[in-house]
Amino acid sequence: MITSTQNLKIKKINQLLSKSKIRKKERLFIVEGKKIIDEINCSRIWEIYISNTFLEKHESYVNKLYKSNIQVEIVSDNVMKHISSSVTPQGIIGLIKIVDTQVSTIINNNPFIIMLENIQDPGNLGTIIRTADAVKASGIILSKGSVDVFNPKVVRATMGSIFRVPIIQDRNLIDDISKLRKNNVEILASHLKGSTNIYNCDLTRGICVLIGNEGNGLTEQIANLADKNIKIPMIGESESLNAGVATSIIAYESLRQRNYK
Repeated sequence: MITSTQNLKIKKINQLLSKSKIRKKERLFIVEGKKIIDEINCSRIWEIYISNTFLEKHESYVNKLYKSNIQVEIVSDNVMKHISSSVTPQGIIGLIKIVDTQVSTIINNNPFIIMLENIQDPGNLGTIIRTADAVKASGIILSKGSVDVFNPKVVRATMGSIFRVPIIQDRNLIDDISKLRKNNVEILASHLKGSTNIYNCDLTRGICVLIGNEGNGLTEQIANLADKNIKIPMIGESESLNAGVATSIIAYESLRQRNYK
């Protein structure tokens, strides 16, 4: 049992929790909780850390992990509190392998792709990933400069959807837009100055929806690359919508048109 917070493995977990560059270097990220760990393919689990109290309550479950040839470390309750990002630790933490996805793999028949530029809020990104999962989006592309998709706050906000949606981050959006267009994917920019109401827009074809930064929206350079600027109608006095909310509205209008027309 690991009882010291100075243990090298424990220090590594804390680095993975706090530093994006360490996650990218080690190709690992952290998840917490039995429910989410149960959703992960065993081949992606690098190690699991379990508190002494969790072991006492779920001994048969832990034995199944051992039988699956998963590396399991038992830690004291105090150490678990030290490496948990939750106010109330659930007693089980997983180190998960980062798997790369290529843009070419998400260009399926009539894809619905979400492309995000400079999204900064972990909660917003988590909401967008959950929405993408709910509507079975083809994938999400994130620009360089966006919040790390493997940030613990993002992972927690996705409620497991991060393992069901292809996500590609740190991308040059100009190059990816060009690649999508060559594959007959229409590029639609969600823009306050959009000329086309989303409810009058054909969202049944292969499309990629561009969503911009929470405060500044899309940069002019990226917005100008779109085939069409679209807008969500607002009849009240609000000037704009949260990026996660805007994405959800467009995603569900696309789902309505495709499946419930």
